[in-house]
Amino acid sequence: MKNTTKSDNPHDELKIYELSLIWKEAAYNFAFWEERQRTLDWDAAYRKALPAVLRTQNLYEYYLELTKFVALLRDGHTNVGMPQAVMDAPEYSSKLPISIMYANGEYVVSNVKRVAGDLIKRWSVIKKIDGQDIRKYVHDKIFPYIWHEKIDSASWDINHYITNGPLGSQVVFELEYDGQTNTITLERTKGDTDWLYNDDFQALEKIEEVYTSDSHKIEMTHDGIAIITIDTMMNDDLPKEIHANFPLFKNARGYVLDIRHNGGGNSNNSDVVASLFIHDPFQNQRSLHPIHIGAYKAWGSFQDFGDKTWEEIAAERGSHDWLERMYKIPRQMHYEELTSNSQFAGTENTLHAPLVVLTTANTGSAAEDLLVIFEHKKRATFVGTASYGSTGQPLNISLESGGSVRICTRHNTHIDGREFINIGVQPHVHFEPSLTDLRSNVDTHMYKGLDVLRSM
Repeated sequence: MKNTTKSDNPHDELKIYELSLIWKEAAYNFAFWEERQRTLDWDAAYRKALPAVLRTQNLYEYYLELTKFVALLRDGHTNVGMPQAVMDAPEYSSKLPISIMYANGEYVVSNVKRVAGDLIKRWSVIKKIDGQDIRKYVHDKIFPYIWHEKIDSASWDINHYITNGPLGSQVVFELEYDGQTNTITLERTKGDTDWLYNDDFQALEKIEEVYTSDSHKIEMTHDGIAIITIDTMMNDDLPKEIHANFPLFKNARGYVLDIRHNGGGNSNNSDVVASLFIHDPFQNQRSLHPIHIGAYKAWGSFQDFGDKTWEEIAAERGSHDWLERMYKIPRQMHYEELTSNSQFAGTENTLHAPLVVLTTANTGSAAEDLLVIFEHKKRATFVGTASYGSTGQPLNISLESGGSVRICTRHNTHIDGREFINIGVQPHVHFEPSLTDLRSNVDTHMYKGLDVLRSM
């Protein structure tokens, strides 16, 4: 990940302050210490990162070290954002003429720029990079900088770190397509955005588009099934627009809700979508919030708990609230549980026909919150793969050196308490397009969803 960007190098005092700020805010606010502290000594990690940060020679190297430090927390809503000065620098932001995704356990070329169209077949499988097995390359050179508990959920970050780099730098790929292997050398350039392929899939049946906007799209099949595509929960026009469109799909015989590419946004918008399909009031979240009360940490320092678990202490001394706090607060194990109900439940615009929801590893954050609601109410059948595996409320911190950091402050679970962080909400019907499906340019995932719905 070496780089030669000429962007200004922060002075040592600022480096120390910003690293310390991240360390402090994560130590106090991060939502998953009860789990992470079993394998991560955060104070020791800080002391190790400090000399590494001070050795950096430019802004990009500095932010790579911050990124590596924060990646130790291994959470999809906890990360570092690069400064715009780095993003605009050709030494960093120049790109290879391909995009890469993780599909069916392989890293594949998902798109190609016109300049390389004669060299690469779309959906070629990447076997090696610079002579190194692709999996080892990702493990050694990319995983230190990103969350990777779910490899398919890390696909975007892996693509970013492989394709981005210094202007004019070259990368050697070994590719395989239908048993034939070839080796090509690609060069990073800047400003070329001329991609050869889009998502215009070959149609196997007539599907009519009846509405489209930045917030959602509505299509109808020949047999009266409404396909509602929502690619983001960030658009706050969604509640108003989707309720205004209720007459367009209220009489459908069934619904396919496509949130395969929905990375989240505002959970209130997820509640609005859920309320279209759930008439009764519904619980929309269950989350744990870390609580720190300094006095209990002070009192706990006089207690000889040794290496015993809380259960062992409670069995010996009794399960007293004050004793539990003295034990758990210093160990960052004390949480307040929050449950809440949606204010949007019980609308007169309620859809009762069968519902299928299409999911992938790109279905994350507020879109996963929607899945949690549907699963708890047993209102939908999920078709696809496990979702992203990360949601919560990040604390956003702007850094003086130009970048930012996010620290997740809320530990969400299924409403019944089961975990989905770093796991994903599981589908009822597992489906992942095969390499043959991808090469056919047919949206087999959508047609699988339609088949499941029609069989209900």
